[in-house]
Order: sequence, then C-alpha cells, then structure tokens
Amino acid sequence: MPKNKSAVIRHRIIDQMLTNKRRPYPTLEQLAAKCSAIIGSDVSTSTIEKDIRAMREQAPKGYSAPIVYSKLGGGYVYSEVGFSIAELSLNEEEWTALQFASELLYQYKEVPVFSNFKNAIERINTRFSLGIDGSEKLIDEVVQFEKAVHANGMEFIEFIYKAIKSKQGFTFNYRNIYKNKTSATSLIPYLIKEHRNRWYVIGWSTEKEKFTTYALDRMSGVETTDTIYKRRSDFNASTFFQHSTGIMESKAKPEEVLLTIHSPISNLVLLEPLHSTQKVIVEKPDAIQLSLKVLLNEEFTFKLLGMGSFCIVNKPASLKKTIKNAISLMNANYL
Repeated sequence: MPKNKSAVIRHRIIDQMLTNKRRPYPTLEQLAAKCSAIIGSDVSTSTIEKDIRAMREQAPKGYSAPIVYSKLGGGYVYSEVGFSIAELSLNEEEWTALQFASELLYQYKEVPVFSNFKNAIERINTRFSLGIDGSEKLIDEVVQFEKAVHANGMEFIEFIYKAIKSKQGFTFNYRNIYKNKTSATSLIPYLIKEHRNRWYVIGWSTEKEKFTTYALDRMSGVETTDTIYKRRSDFNASTFFQHSTGIMESKAKPEEVLLTIHSPISNLVLLEPLHSTQKVIVEKPDAIQLSLKVLLNEEFTFKLLGMGSFCIVNKPASLKKTIKNAISLMNANYL
C-alpha cells in the first residue's frame, strides 16, 4: 500500500473517476486534471501512468486493481464490473465528515487510553484509501477545535478506566485548593468525565461515604487496592449531573431558581440556555424571566455573577443572599 499521502489521494481520485458511470472511460489527461484540481498542485500524465501501474500491483503493495485501457471507450476502465479500491464508498460530504472526525480524535492522541485512536484512523485510512492524516492539520486553517492548555492528570485516565472495568478501588494524594492542603484519599471509581478540557473521576468516597468528584490534575501517588468491590446500584451516570451546571456535586437537593435577565445578555441565554431545565416564563423586548431547577453550588453562582448587572435573582432568597454577599466582597476590592 502506498505510503505517500499524495499518492493515496490520487489513487482514490482515479478510483472515483473509473467508477463514475455518468462519465466513463476517463483519459490520462482527464485523470491528471482532476487530481491537480483536488490536490492543488500540478499532476502530470506520467504520474498518473505510474499510479495506474502501482494500483495494479498485488496487495499489500497495491490494490490488485484490474485497470485496462479501452480502445472502444477511448479511456481507462475497470475490467471487473463493480470493482473499487475502496470497500467503503464515501461521497465528498462523508469524506469531509470523516476528516473532521479524524481531527477530533487526534485531539486525544497523547492520552494513553485513547492512543489507539491514531492507529484506528490509520487503519481506516489504509483500508479505504481516504488519504486522511490526522498528524497533518488539514482543517486547522478553516476550523479550529478547542484544545486543552495543559494535560496534567491525563496520565491517570487509563489507570482509572481499568480500575472501573475491574471494579477495583484506588488510593491517591489529593490537593485541596480551597483548604490549601494535600491528604491521602481512597475512592471506588464509577465515571471519568471531561469538562472544559479538564478531566475528573466520580466515585464512592469511603471516607465521606458519598459519591464525590475529584480533578485528575490535583492527584498524585495513585495506587490500586487489592480489594474487588461490588458495584453500587445507586449510581447512574446519565442522571448524576442532571441538575448540575458544571462538574461540582452538592449535598443539597436541586432547587427552583427564578431569574430576570436583561438585554442583550438575554438574547445569549436564549441561544445558549444556562441549563437543560431552563424555561422562559416571561419574554419582553428588553428582558426575560427564566425558571431553572439546578444545584445551588459555587459553579452556578459564578455563572450568574458572570452576567453582571444584567442578571437579577428573584428567588430563592438563599441564592439572592449568596449573590449579594459576593457582590459586596467584590465591591470592597475596589474601594
């Protein structure tokens, strides 16, 4: 199979033209022109001749492609009806979609447990002659995916994944940034979750006797325990964050929140809801009133403070007090 990326792309283009029933029997000149247009550089007819010879080679060097020249048609054709070097037939839109998928998967190529993404893409690329190479940023000049600033903690993902699969607990040292101290912790892991390019593990804390969330980039000294635990029946990954607006859990139950948000921020909130439970109660040209059922934790407070004077908490009273205290402390910083 050809290693040169441009050759792989040319072979696929040739294959597409040879299987095009609307325009059969393409000439060397037509094949060269099409390749030049798609690749963006001049491709000569002599290069196309070499490509055809390479495609005729037996696997694994080539594709065993039965390409022949038809004097009657005045061009090239597959002598075997229905033959194609691509067992998977993709149109241009599907090919573009697969390129996007390639780029997305390559975002995690440095994460050990996801390292096989790269191998999988390369195998698909070779098997179906797609010409995709995720190590070369084909899309970055047009579309840029969000990338993590740092990758601390990612080295634990594979370890934790295996612990979840084998129902094993593990111990680690955890740095509490609020209390500014590090302590030994044990956990029975249930779920690995990414949030805003950071990775977290949710599990049953034997010390706290509840499900707790830990950030992987604050962990160190991770070690597996020998004990095999019976999986608890009261954990549901699909509903655990049902009322959360971030990654933090809360001891309290979710509460109904009533907000008034003024324009132009109100337009943004309508386009990007604060939570899946968001409902519009009143909608006016200059403001909207919303109801939500969410956990009242620091993440939700930060979200409301981020909207500044455009957001007013109508209820509950406890949240109004929290926001008011936060604003007072902020104001004291600028006296």
